[in-house]
Amino acid sequence: MKKVCFLSTIFCMVAFSALAGGTKTNYRNALILAYSQANSVYEDENIKLEIYNEQLWATNKTQKTIFIDLSQCFAVHNGSSAPLFDNSEKKQGDKKASKMGASTSDDTYITIAPVIGSKQNETYICNMSTRIYGHYSTSETPSGDFSEYDKRLLNIIGEMLDESMKGDPKGKEYQGTVVRHLTEDESINNIGASIAYAFNKKAEDWTNVSLSTWVSDVIFAPYFVEMPTDLKKKDKRGFGVKETAPAIIHVRANSPFEFDEDRSPIIVCDWEGNYKKGTFTLGSTWISKTKGPSFWQVVGAVFTYGVTLINSYSETSYKKKIEFDGAETEWGKMSFVDNIMKTEQSK
Repeated sequence: MKKVCFLSTIFCMVAFSALAGGTKTNYRNALILAYSQANSVYEDENIKLEIYNEQLWATNKTQKTIFIDLSQCFAVHNGSSAPLFDNSEKKQGDKKASKMGASTSDDTYITIAPVIGSKQNETYICNMSTRIYGHYSTSETPSGDFSEYDKRLLNIIGEMLDESMKGDPKGKEYQGTVVRHLTEDESINNIGASIAYAFNKKAEDWTNVSLSTWVSDVIFAPYFVEMPTDLKKKDKRGFGVKETAPAIIHVRANSPFEFDEDRSPIIVCDWEGNYKKGTFTLGSTWISKTKGPSFWQVVGAVFTYGVTLINSYSETSYKKKIEFDGAETEWGKMSFVDNIMKTEQSK
């Protein structure tokens, strides 16, 4: 009887241990830049400009067409500006430029439709995060210059990495979540734009407006991607709406503040660093998946010397949703992986 009880106890302990430690998480590290929501919007009686989802958007508030002249517009990052429109392709000649879609001066304008009906959609202007991504080190940045923002970023990265490593029982990986709330004077990144608009392309006087926003909260934390289940052919039959779910970026941290998921002022950067070399890289966490050629395309390639394989690869881009799981959430056994597409959580 004692032997049976002993075995039962051992079995229960093993079962409990398996349940408690059954979760496995393949993760990567994220540097999360949360921008001041109050500074992410500019609005006057004619136009509304707003920075969200890493992009700049414009809304026409009038019943007249608004034109934005890109040749007079600038993107601002950490105190330096760059033109939104590069007409260098035009210098190559009209024939080549026409193939590039830049053959007329109309291409330098963005047209924003007037208000019609009760709903007015926003118009995309430009990407605001491209100058954030890239390679950083103690001797260089993606922009090539060291602004005060870059110096603060490198200093704060060092502090956060030391704290993050304390979250790993073995002290080898960056598994801990580290948070910093910053004032405007302490901020590590600033993005903005200067926009010129008018109601006529031939206007002599253009209205110039600008907005800029700064990182109010920075978080260094593990993350993984929950990929949606792709719709199969049988799921697509019929005429009902069959919308593909977004890819969910799960972050092991608490949300710095409440925000609209469709207008997120938060940029989740994929972070990978080399301590010995003093370098790190910030990359995008937008998710896309490439699908290879079908069986019949491969078979056809045998008889067409590979012609059927040309352009046979298709890429699916997924809408991204950010979810903060909490800094204390249990992710079980954690393993760092070398590719975003390899991140996942399983039980």
